[in-house]
Amino acid sequence: MPLYEYACQECQQDFELLIRADEQPACPHCGSQRLQKLLSTVFAHTAGGSALPVCAGPEQAGCGFSQCGGGACSFAS
Repeated sequence: MPLYEYACQECQQDFELLIRADEQPACPHCGSQRLQKLLSTVFAHTAGGSALPVCAGPEQAGCGFSQCGGGACSFAS
């Protein structure tokens, strides 16, 4: 089951939910189904237990990969 981040259009709360393919998500605070799916940061572990690098957003320093900061990073806006 994937973990998704949402913003509720009714109560303005941000939250995460585990959603199955056939489920319709609802806000756990007010029950509304008027939700906006947010862009989530990907996090993964390698077999050695270290986190995979993810390019930082424009307000942070890059991860050190050549594509970060050069306009090729898919996470930069």
